[in-house]
Amino acid sequence: MADDVALRVTALPEAPASMAGHATGPADGQGGAVSRAWLRAPADRTAWYALRLAEDWHQAYRPLLAIRGNTRARATVYLPPDYRPHGDTVFDATLDPGFSHHAVVYLLPSDLRADQPIYVALGDPGQTQPIRVGITDVASYRVEDLRHVRVSTFLASVQLSMVLVILCFWLVLRDRMFLYFIVYVGAQVVYDMAVSGELYALPGAALLTPLGYHTGQSMAALAAGFSIWFILAFADLRHYTPRLAAWLGALRWPFLALAVVVWLPWLRPDAWLPNTVNLLLMVSTLVALASSWLAWRRGNRQAGFFLLSWVPLLALTMVRVVQLSAGLPWPAWLEYGFPGSMAWAAVIITVGLADRTLQVRHERDQATRMAQFDPLTGVFNRRAIMDRLRVAWQAATDGREPLAVLFLDIDHFKQINDSRGHSAGDACLVAVVEAIRAELGQSDRVGRYGGEEFLIMLRGDSARMAVRIAQRIIARASALRVPIGEHLIALTVSIGVAVRGAATPDVDSLVDRADTAQYRAKAEGRNRVVVWRGDAAVAAHVRMR
Repeated sequence: MADDVALRVTALPEAPASMAGHATGPADGQGGAVSRAWLRAPADRTAWYALRLAEDWHQAYRPLLAIRGNTRARATVYLPPDYRPHGDTVFDATLDPGFSHHAVVYLLPSDLRADQPIYVALGDPGQTQPIRVGITDVASYRVEDLRHVRVSTFLASVQLSMVLVILCFWLVLRDRMFLYFIVYVGAQVVYDMAVSGELYALPGAALLTPLGYHTGQSMAALAAGFSIWFILAFADLRHYTPRLAAWLGALRWPFLALAVVVWLPWLRPDAWLPNTVNLLLMVSTLVALASSWLAWRRGNRQAGFFLLSWVPLLALTMVRVVQLSAGLPWPAWLEYGFPGSMAWAAVIITVGLADRTLQVRHERDQATRMAQFDPLTGVFNRRAIMDRLRVAWQAATDGREPLAVLFLDIDHFKQINDSRGHSAGDACLVAVVEAIRAELGQSDRVGRYGGEEFLIMLRGDSARMAVRIAQRIIARASALRVPIGEHLIALTVSIGVAVRGAATPDVDSLVDRADTAQYRAKAEGRNRVVVWRGDAAVAAHVRMR
């Protein structure tokens, strides 16, 4: 606490016989002066403490008593001058709205004297963590309280921002993994706000007041269960570390069960649930770390993101579990470091999710390319070139533009395959495609129709221009010399040309006519261009010399 004044703390053997009678005067057995005190309730009775200033209050601002850590026990405070009991907790929505719920604060008389005690009764043995008390002036406390609000708001905002980002991912992609992240981080934020008390300062929080600390316990168990679900999916642990993943997956069900059990008072969860949750957290943390480490060592990129994001969080989680289990004070570095590590984990995991989405997109693009492109030559496959030809057909029909198709076949290709082997045939296919690309300047109009046959789409080109392009392709192909071992293989191609016209009913007919013209070119002696002109018997042809 900021600028806490010196206090004298006395542990009383029993409740004061009369508050009014003990309102003034020194008490026997006063402790030494301290700036702040940690008060703890024994396991078998209510503990009473008397707090006194080391000297009378003379500061300009009123004194203020701040109590932190009374999350599970209601500390009853008796304040001068009237010594009426006050039993507020951070879960009460009726706390002074001028302060955050970081602590329960009470304004003290501005003329508070050193001989006026403040009595604190801790009446719940279930409170294992000590309660911190201190007195400071209002102005100093407001400065510290505002700093706390800024830090807490920033950390919660970071996590909620990541939740909103991933929510958008989920709405678009509908990947269940994103939903796991949303529930896990969302429950984590609610837990942190419940523990800090800020949840109960929100509008409508009065409905949560009767639930007390059970809200935080339930959210902690829920977040732990869904974090396991998320880790298994995000890092694909079932594939990389199946045995450890099975153990880790089994641990989510106890967490989810405990998230419900906390609301069943007849099971007396307060007596055993906190230690049970803490034990499960320690075990699941170790299993998650071991599984992710192995997955990362085996080449899992997402497991690396998980380790980078969760190592600080898991380390602080272990410290937090030990602190809660041992009933140790909650230091300030852990108070902010724990939610800070949550925010860090949320940011890094969000980056990891974005990276995973990019990987999925890359894999999808690869699958799309494999579905559309011929793996050997790199041009469109038959289905893809026909799809594009149909689009071009519709555009030509709408715009009344010419559309031509070249049907190309490599001459004597079967002989090359049979005599030189399939690797030689593959080399010839690649060489011909390179010649076509060199002529057209692009390959988005070329497709491998099957075997050694290629389809070339020419939009906006007349029959005369299509023939010229075909002639130049034949010339380039004729100039090829494909090296196969110590030999050079000369190539020629035959091309059939068909142009869309009023008598062409559809795309398939256009391709069939180009194919028929190509067969005519083969029959005429190969290494030539033949144009479909309505009757294959009178097709015009041009032989390349």
